[in-house]
Amino acid sequence: MAVQRFLWSGAGVIVAGLVGLIGFAEFKTWQLQHAPQQAVFLAGVIPSQRPEGFYAGSVPGLQGSPWQGKRFDAPHSAGVNIFQSKGIATAQYPFRTSVAPGELDPQRQVFRIDYNNPQNPWWVRLFLDEVVEVKPNLWLGKLSLQIIPGHPFGLLFFELKKDSFRYVKLPIYQPPGP
Repeated sequence: MAVQRFLWSGAGVIVAGLVGLIGFAEFKTWQLQHAPQQAVFLAGVIPSQRPEGFYAGSVPGLQGSPWQGKRFDAPHSAGVNIFQSKGIATAQYPFRTSVAPGELDPQRQVFRIDYNNPQNPWWVRLFLDEVVEVKPNLWLGKLSLQIIPGHPFGLLFFELKKDSFRYVKLPIYQPPGP
């Protein structure tokens, strides 16, 4: 009897935790879809040329992040995130790019940045970026989490701005693979 109570109470805690987590994720998605940036995002476009080179990244309201932005390789429909710590730049979390309907906004074509590839840790593969150009060389993006197939959870908006100077000559350290 004590074992059954323990299993039921443990299962109850797990179920309650999952329901709470999904509820929070649904709330964050609702917030994202009703934020002032949503109208700007929906008015954005897919430019005729894919991004190439380094785009400096920022998350509104977040200061001091080691994330510096993304480096795009247009001919290969690929890229990588750039992080900097203690003056050393590293290329981490490679991605593939494509144009497709948005996961959160299926009526809108977006530039998709997909991390679901074997080079990334399993938890990074769950993330998806969708970006649109809102001004020349200025992109607005959404970060979403794909925990439940076909049901993404929106997390935050971010910006990417073309930067032709940073990380052009700086050697990028590639950490050894697994």
